[in-house]
Parts: sequence; C-alpha cells; structure tokens
Amino acid sequence: MKTLEHLTHDPSVLAAVKDSGAITQLVPFLSRQTEAVMGQDVVLQALGALYNICKFNKKVHLEVAATAGIIPHLCRFANELSSSYQAPAAANSANSSGNALAPAVGDPLADPAVLQAQAAVEARRTAVRALVLPMLLGMVHTSSSTRAKLWASNGLDLFLTLMANEDAQMQVGIMRTLDLWLAEDHTRVENRLCQREAVSQLVEVYSRLCRAAANTRSAVMPQTMPQMLDTLKLMLGRSSKVAVALATGGLVTALLEPLTGGLVGGPAAANMANAPILRAKLLEIIRIMYQHYPRPKEFIMKYRIQDVLLRLLETEGRGEDAVKVEAQKLLNAFHINVLL
Repeated sequence: MKTLEHLTHDPSVLAAVKDSGAITQLVPFLSRQTEAVMGQDVVLQALGALYNICKFNKKVHLEVAATAGIIPHLCRFANELSSSYQAPAAANSANSSGNALAPAVGDPLADPAVLQAQAAVEARRTAVRALVLPMLLGMVHTSSSTRAKLWASNGLDLFLTLMANEDAQMQVGIMRTLDLWLAEDHTRVENRLCQREAVSQLVEVYSRLCRAAANTRSAVMPQTMPQMLDTLKLMLGRSSKVAVALATGGLVTALLEPLTGGLVGGPAAANMANAPILRAKLLEIIRIMYQHYPRPKEFIMKYRIQDVLLRLLETEGRGEDAVKVEAQKLLNAFHINVLL
C-alpha cells in the first residue's frame, strides 16, 4: 500500500493507476474492519492514494469514488475530527473540576505509550484535514447523484459543524461549497439552512469574524473576511428565506459591530479606516437582508441602523465613495418605508 501511495505522487502514472481500477479497489481499505486488522497506517496510505488519484481529475474521479462508496467513510473520518475538537475542552473541564493535587494520569512525559497514541491521533487529524475535507467539499461540485449520497450521510450538517472549528481558509471553502449546494439543490438545502441550529452555527461563524475585525488592535483585517462576505452575499441573494432567518438570528447585529466600533474610535477605528471596501460589503449585505425582510419598519426600528449610516456619511473621507453609496442606498430605502 505504501508503494502504491508513492506511485500516485507521480503524474505520469496516475492515469494508468486509475484505469487499473485502483479507486474501486482502494475504497474498502478505509473501513473500520480493515483498520482493525491492518492498522491505521494502511488506512491513511489508502486515503492518500485516493486523494492523489482524485486530484488528477477531480470531477470524474470523485464521481467514481462516490459510486464505489467512499462518502460514508469520508464522513466518518470528518465526524471523528469534529469530535476531537470538543474532546480537549471536555478534558479541561473535567480536570478543573477534579482534585488539583491529584497526580497527573497518562502524562506523556512519563508514559511513552500515551505519547505514541497522541502522535497517532495527530497524524490522523492531519490526514483528515488535508485529504478528507477537500474530497468531501469536492463531492458537491460533481453530480446530483453524488450530492444525494453526501446528503444521505448528513454531509451538510457535517460542513456546518466543522466550519465552527476549522481554520479561516477552510471556512471559506466550506461557505463556498454551501453556496454552491444551495444553488444546485435549492429547496432542500434552503430548508436545512433556515433551521435554528444551522442559523446559529452560521451566525456564530460570522460573529466571530466581525468581532475579530472590530477588536483587533492592528491595522490588519482578517485575511479571509472579503471572501467570506462575498460568499454570504451570494447566498443571501439566492434565498430570501435564508436572508430573513439569518437576520432574525442575530447576523445584523454582528455585521454592525465592525462599523460601529470604527465609528466610536474603539480598537477597530484604525483597522476599519484602512478597509472601506469591507465596510461597503457589510452595508450591502445588511441592505440585502433588509430588502428581504417581511416587516421593513420593524427592521428599521429594531436595529437602529439609521444613526450608524448618518455617521458613516459624515465621517467617510475621500476615496471612500463605495461606502457612501451603500450607506445612502440603505438610507433611501429606509426613508421610502418610513413614508409608506
């Protein structure tokens, strides 16, 4: 298996490896039964080989792998990764509630077996993040039948759970995948994204992103914020139901935080001053949610955005016309609904 995995790193032989039926032969090696008999190394080598083959022609080869039954295995690995994020927090909570004077149990410095086990867990986590998650995200780009298999394995719920704990770049990839899935399978995905748990997960991700923008004391914005806002804008444009669900779920308040932080001279003042395009994006997303909101006057009163907009128009300097345009558009829409 190790030799085959090494061969798949050579582009000149990948086509021959695939044509030999390697994908169909390799998928069963990802099973729990195989791991129990042959060990984790064999499973990770098979996973690496499959990743390399599928990367050679993502749409076609991922489709073949899905037909061979890879999706449940990938989802199991990803679920293990999701559970591993919560395990340290649970362990820390248990330790803090226990006897502080009790001797440490399983200290890796004193127990080589524990150290070896931790190394194996970390190797698995690394493989899952580097190999499994990109393959799962790629499945959404293939066909409706493959997306149906992913849905049957609770893939959408898995993406939402993972997004809360993954790094910023992976969050961008997951959001783009959710937007694509919404476009391809609108009704089913829309209904799921509008459920309370999904709304809370999405709002929490964007709340943390906006808090980072509002609270950072450097002049550097979160690097992935433009991509995350662009994808959110596309998603809200595709679904008025998702727009309303996120607005009522707390997203408006989160999006206002970087704007108001910059206005009042808080930590975000210098930060947001260097990002007028991001301010314009935030305002545009708020306007989209407002346009979809079924009770516009309630929206105006609830979030009191008019004061923020007026202060933005007063404080924006030269070269920040995009912010003024978006702020004025929103104010004009407010005025129309107030007069009606």
